[in-house]
Amino acid sequence: MVFQIIPAGHDRTLDTWDFYLETTELTEAERQSVRYIDEVLHQQDIRIVESVQRGMSTPAFDQGRIVYDPAGPGLSEHGVHHFHGLLLDAYRATAGGETGAAEGVEPAVPVLP
Repeated sequence: MVFQIIPAGHDRTLDTWDFYLETTELTEAERQSVRYIDEVLHQQDIRIVESVQRGMSTPAFDQGRIVYDPAGPGLSEHGVHHFHGLLLDAYRATAGGETGAAEGVEPAVPVLP
């Protein structure tokens, strides 16, 4: 599955989903997975994106949040956080700075409850 969130204006976002499956007919497990993504995960993403866009209209807001809980339970985007750490290491290496912080990078914003 590939999910893209594309800015479509100062107050609009377009999101696209591309599913790549082994066959043209979905199995029951695949059907349930797609339904869960659509009815649960996507709905959470919509609320988050709408909240970020409302906040971007205020002078005090200049970035969104990433959900990162170092303990690992519940809702957390560890994969995204890890990828950002690897990207930060690559940038630092290219710029001649220190590397090796991918696992220990602290989130730029507070952890959400």
